[in-house]
Amino acid sequence: MQLMRKALWMVLPVMLLAGACKKDEENVAPTDDNEAITTATLTLTNKANASDVVTATVENLNTTADFSKATLNLKANTTYSGVVTLLDKTKTPTLDATEEIKEKANEHLFVYTYTATTGAASSLAVTITDEDSNPAPGPYPIGLTTDMKTGAAGTGKLKVVLRHQPNTKNGTATPGSSDLDTDFSVVVQ
Repeated sequence: MQLMRKALWMVLPVMLLAGACKKDEENVAPTDDNEAITTATLTLTNKANASDVVTATVENLNTTADFSKATLNLKANTTYSGVVTLLDKTKTPTLDATEEIKEKANEHLFVYTYTATTGAASSLAVTITDEDSNPAPGPYPIGLTTDMKTGAAGTGKLKVVLRHQPNTKNGTATPGSSDLDTDFSVVVQ
């Protein structure tokens, strides 16, 4: 009996030490949070006249959005090269979220949808001109750069949505969540 107690006293510290060294680890999938975006700017350059540049900006997307500078005044029957720039002004210095999207292009997709208010529905057509490096069946479009072709005069709204699609990007807007969802007014004349 005494031998058994002695053996127990020797085993107990070893068990306690072994238990103290073992951590309750949990395999947690890394989170891939959405981008923080406060400012979205579309810059369109007329392909036939590089000095004809149109810029529209939506500010304060994280609070009450300011659309006062968000109108694209475009010429009819013209093709523009488009670039979107996204900023997070809650950071000091301001963070260029566009760079993060470039770095994680395989997880992001811009979706551009034009809805006519007056004039033809074909007053604006958007074609994405950049693509990611996803393997087959990719690559898929990104949408940081575009061609925007205007038709006849008219007005409308251009909805710009940035879809965040880590591990699910398939070239469609369906998977993922939205990092950005805003509208730009369009005037084609």
